[in-house]
Amino acid sequence: MKNICTAIAALAEVRELSDGLCKAGASIAVSGLAPVHRAMLAAALLEREERPLAVICADDAEAARFAADLTALTGLETTLLLGRQWQLRDKIAASHEFEQLRIAALARMARGEAPVVVATVDALLARTISPAALAEALTEVELGATLDPQILAARLVHAGYVRCEQVEGAGQFALRGGIVDVYSPLGAPVRIEFFGDEVDAMGEFDAATQRRTKNIDRFTILPAAEVLPFSAVGGAEAMRARMEHAAKKIAGKEAFAAAEKTLLADIERLKNGLPLGGIDRYLAAAYPDAVTAADYLAPDALVLSCEGVRLLERGRLYAQEEAEDTRVLLEEGALCGAFAERSVSMEQLCAKLASHPMAHLDALPTSRYLAPPKALMNMNVRSLPSYGGSLETAAADIEHFLATGSAVAVLCSSETRGRNLLRLLEERGIAARPDFKGEALPESGEVTVSLGALSAGSEWPQCHLAVLTEGQFTTTSAGKERRAKLKADSSRQKLRSYTDLNPGDLVVHIHHGIGRFVGMERMKVDGVVKDYIKIAYAGADSLYVPATQLDMVAKYIGSGGMDENGERVARLSKLGGTDWTKAKSRAKAAAKDLAKGLIALYAERQRRPGFAFSPDSPWQREFEDAFDYVETEDQLRAAADIKRDMEKTVPMDRLLCGDVGYGKTEVALRAVMKCVLDGKQAAILVPTTVLAQQHYATAMSRFRSFPVTIEVLSRFKTPAQKKKVLEETAAGRVDLLIGTHSLLQKSLKFKDLGLLIIDEEQRFGVAHKEKLKEMARQVDTLTLTATPIPRTLNMALSGIRDMSTIEVPPSDRQAVQTYVLEHDWGILAEAIRREISRGGQVYYLHNRVETIERCAARLREMLGGEISVAAAHGKLDEKALGAVMQRFSDGEIQ
Repeated sequence: MKNICTAIAALAEVRELSDGLCKAGASIAVSGLAPVHRAMLAAALLEREERPLAVICADDAEAARFAADLTALTGLETTLLLGRQWQLRDKIAASHEFEQLRIAALARMARGEAPVVVATVDALLARTISPAALAEALTEVELGATLDPQILAARLVHAGYVRCEQVEGAGQFALRGGIVDVYSPLGAPVRIEFFGDEVDAMGEFDAATQRRTKNIDRFTILPAAEVLPFSAVGGAEAMRARMEHAAKKIAGKEAFAAAEKTLLADIERLKNGLPLGGIDRYLAAAYPDAVTAADYLAPDALVLSCEGVRLLERGRLYAQEEAEDTRVLLEEGALCGAFAERSVSMEQLCAKLASHPMAHLDALPTSRYLAPPKALMNMNVRSLPSYGGSLETAAADIEHFLATGSAVAVLCSSETRGRNLLRLLEERGIAARPDFKGEALPESGEVTVSLGALSAGSEWPQCHLAVLTEGQFTTTSAGKERRAKLKADSSRQKLRSYTDLNPGDLVVHIHHGIGRFVGMERMKVDGVVKDYIKIAYAGADSLYVPATQLDMVAKYIGSGGMDENGERVARLSKLGGTDWTKAKSRAKAAAKDLAKGLIALYAERQRRPGFAFSPDSPWQREFEDAFDYVETEDQLRAAADIKRDMEKTVPMDRLLCGDVGYGKTEVALRAVMKCVLDGKQAAILVPTTVLAQQHYATAMSRFRSFPVTIEVLSRFKTPAQKKKVLEETAAGRVDLLIGTHSLLQKSLKFKDLGLLIIDEEQRFGVAHKEKLKEMARQVDTLTLTATPIPRTLNMALSGIRDMSTIEVPPSDRQAVQTYVLEHDWGILAEAIRREISRGGQVYYLHNRVETIERCAARLREMLGGEISVAAAHGKLDEKALGAVMQRFSDGEIQ
């Protein structure tokens, strides 16, 4: 896609803009630009000159979209800098993923390794660690260097790391003898092996399997937090002195008694070298100067601001939110007024940016910018609409472009999808040339299909160029995220850590059999001290297993009795004996017998004739192209597997595994469409009424443009409504029936059932499953689950049942932030307000029906009348409970 950037960079307007931005402090306003045009203009400016680029966006979604477009256009790695959640109260255990991503971004900026930075205004307003303190907190480790492991561990604690037994996430480290595992926010976890005080070996490893993946010679350890008492300006003593000075100023004043108590307690903890809860409340004590991420920008960096009105409005709202949070904390005494400032004002931020050349990119001319513009420009560009899956409309636009002498570049996410699009265009009489290597732009009057991804399509009349994206053909709205990358497959492991074991536990070594875990022992072998697991076997035999070979050991889960002390007993293996080998042989033989029985059972099903569905029709492709989002590779693979099974003459029996929100329902609805197009009926069986309503709403939305009749059968239906649904289904006038256990009633008859989809089969009992077997004797069956029952999973993994998995989440899925804390109404109200302010909804789980209404009333009082609160519990009658859940699902209840 560099060719597109080169073509745009050659435009007279872009040359004029580039020349005008060469002067320090230059400020130029450019109007007429939609979001995708801003990214394309930014890429063109990067094409024209070698200088760092910083882009400011109003919110996280816009920043992520801009970064994705810019990376696709330039091939450069884009550093994304987002805002963060403050940790301001004691006794809260919180995940720090976003903060650590910020630290990694700041480190790249400080080291000049971030040629392109896309930041939100929140991220630039928040105060942060100073460049000097960040440099001091960095630790460089080289192969062969002299370094005491204990000193390294102390530095890691000072840098905000948490010591644990086994490293699993960023911000953790483990020290085991001469081995230090560190998970820095920048990159993969690294294992450092020492020979005495010398770094003997280093390598990245997989946190899931704890196995090394590659060797390295050099490693930079970043701090794990932004506020570090020991890396504060002047060090921990200087920070403590500032806190003591603040405590003296409020000493004896009754209004500040709570704040003084909190401050004195935290000073004492600092003196004793203990970590502080709510450390972010002392950011101003650690770094007195108001430093923000804007101070990390290179002096010659070019700054692009997107939609100045939205930036200024977001800055105003951010200040209001910070002021409200600060007021509550001051009233509680959790925050000292001397350290209340955690961010700078918009005026201060604009002053920090004033020395940089700035281009203000807007859709329409306005009077509000981050800096007064010294010149005004307008770009003659056009946004192209989404075609909502209508290839006819897209083809008409392409023909218009070709008639006016324009070149048309169509971007697809993969070569396979590109070839499909080529065929579809050819069917509509448009000759297109494949250019999957991106060798050149299309000539005038030519259409090319190449690899690439942008959030929307655009037309550049001066270049006689139109750029269309796959998203315009396959979604109903522009601006969708690019496809998420495939997650690397992670191997399963037997033991995550020796902490999973307690002395006396029975364990199994893959080669030596059943033994009893004795404990961990540190031994010196060949001059190197390492940790070993001691396992006792029959007689006086013992086996020492290196801690690095945990994958050879598993907990014993076999049957066995109990002794008089309540401990499990089993016959221990004898080291060097043949008992274990014989036991494994007997187990294999028994497993074979069980497998033969199961295979015979499923072979009988395979021998029964089934219905072979037709290959995909144009309507099937149109239905799939109308999906609002970009599918993940796992979704596409699972859908292909299911449709391939449906086209066979034997009944399908496939398990689809995937976490909540990973897109299982969309894959299932594609199978439903395939079934309905061949004149057969489909049924979706779900365990709960609420889930039935959700599936019904989703199906109605997806099939709204197609002549598919959908009904739902649940307890929310009146007897008359149920009777009508049963009659319509028996007559074949219902194409898709969604329901709970009502689908298992004897009075339900399908005219021609072709596909049965079971959602979460583990929620159905044995009697229900027997009915399901009878119901699906010769019907294609698809089971959806996030947590398959052991037998089903075992049969799928052993190949008796077919299985597809969706392991990659959608690209725009929000990361989960977890906080563990004591109950505090103030914190709860703050968390709820934050979630509601971003347009979300909240579940609050209460533990007693008797007091749930009192709890709801308390929340209403704290949150005010503008937030709607309702209570639901199992003692409500069906109608009342259904009404509450439906209103929550519809968004009426927040």
